[in-house]
Amino acid sequence: MANDLSKLWQQVLTDSERIKDTSLRALFDHDEFRVKAMTKTLIDGESEIVVDFSKQLIDAQALKTLLTLAEQAGVVAKFAEMRGGERVNFTENQAALHTALRSPKTAKLELNGQDIIKQVHDELEKVQSFSEKVRSEKKFKKIVNIGIGGSDLGPALIFDVLSAGRKPEIECLFVANIDSTEINAALARCKPEETLFIVCSKSFKTAETLANARIAKQWLATGLGVGLESDVLAEHFVVVSANLLQARSSDVDATNSFQIWPWVGGRYSIASAMSLAPIIAFGFETFKEFLAGMRSVDEQMQTSKPEDNIALILGLIDVFNFGTRRHSSQAVLPYASALRLLPSYLQQLIMESNGKSVRHDGTPADIATSPVVWGGVGTNSQHAFMQMLHQGTQVVPVDFIGFAQLTNVDLVSHDALVANMFAQAKALAFGENQAETNDSAIAPHRKMKGSRPSTTFLAKSLTPRTLGALIALYEHRVFVHGIIAQINSFDQWGVELGKTLSIEINQQINQSTSAVNDASTKSLIDKYRQLKSKS
Repeated sequence: MANDLSKLWQQVLTDSERIKDTSLRALFDHDEFRVKAMTKTLIDGESEIVVDFSKQLIDAQALKTLLTLAEQAGVVAKFAEMRGGERVNFTENQAALHTALRSPKTAKLELNGQDIIKQVHDELEKVQSFSEKVRSEKKFKKIVNIGIGGSDLGPALIFDVLSAGRKPEIECLFVANIDSTEINAALARCKPEETLFIVCSKSFKTAETLANARIAKQWLATGLGVGLESDVLAEHFVVVSANLLQARSSDVDATNSFQIWPWVGGRYSIASAMSLAPIIAFGFETFKEFLAGMRSVDEQMQTSKPEDNIALILGLIDVFNFGTRRHSSQAVLPYASALRLLPSYLQQLIMESNGKSVRHDGTPADIATSPVVWGGVGTNSQHAFMQMLHQGTQVVPVDFIGFAQLTNVDLVSHDALVANMFAQAKALAFGENQAETNDSAIAPHRKMKGSRPSTTFLAKSLTPRTLGALIALYEHRVFVHGIIAQINSFDQWGVELGKTLSIEINQQINQSTSAVNDASTKSLIDKYRQLKSKS
């Protein structure tokens, strides 16, 4: 870290140490304008998200230091460079142009002499045409999306959210795990002649996806009474990949295929043809609204004043909470059943992006990077893990996400749902030190100290546009933390190692001897062979 940045980082650490024993109650008592100063509203047409971070354990001085650090580190300037096609993914010599997936048709961006925006919109037009064809023909009653990671979590999240508001034209099922129990359960709900398979894989080398595609093809051939080489099967398969040549050589024959690009990370591909399944289910116009929400946040991240830049501020609070090693875990609690998959989606987005320990120059990171991300739906979570959040030995910052309006809900119950969200945030922040008991042995067990940080997101309604805005906000928080920590948020070499080793071990499982060079893995392979062979 450059010398001037090191000094600022030392000031951040000083602020963290200064504040760590301060209570949130004291921070509120000493600043009557705290809520106003620490509540921002992201407005874009009908989309409005109120972000209240006043319950974060931070004060104006610490936030000012963080904003100065962001300015000196050139966070927003580097965001603009990323959007402009700079090769920010330097270990793979790639740009990271997920923001181009939602750029307007009038935008201009060239990469390696190619018009990126034209490529994106040409593909979107193909997606629109195909989705409208499938919807109008009504031949397919079920779509099975086969993918894993970003090829599964993104489209599944969109489908879940939109399904809460209206019935999809076509039911979508999502298969990811190589455990064939999952795909067999999905296929049991389908009829071969009415099923469309969308096989999503950026590299088209992902073992789980190829295994499930093979099972799907065999099931389809058997059900239709045709051979595995029949051209009929291709009409039931669609491929989405950045490596269409590899897809064609992988025994997955598809009449229709759609392109993504090497400069889009899988966990950032939700704005691409990877979301074909929900696009078919709900229509392309709905997807356009989703893209518009993302695009709005992209623009605000790049053009807002620092003190009003919501994504920047949230990213800096992440740096303050996790980069300083004050906390190591983050909980995401949406108070909307439609967002039940959001914590899983954000696990990949945040931890695969920033789960690194080496800086750009190859030296160890001196700023902590990714928290452990987890969560669940409110109010279910209140009867599962909220006890630990209130009184446990670990302090876990929480993101609460709620909505003033949800479709197809009982209004009395919805008021209670939102009241619960507000109550949990209040209890975490301010605790309860007056135990209503005279029994001195019981009283300490009923005390809650409070000062447990949280941010509350409150939107008008859960629309496609709002969902897009929320996801973009989290994407840019990841970017901010990555820049401050000086890591590459866009590679995933740890994931690649696991893939490589699994292929090697799989090849050796059915061999008479094992060439594995560690005793534990060799022993486990031997035990597996023994158990597998027993009747």
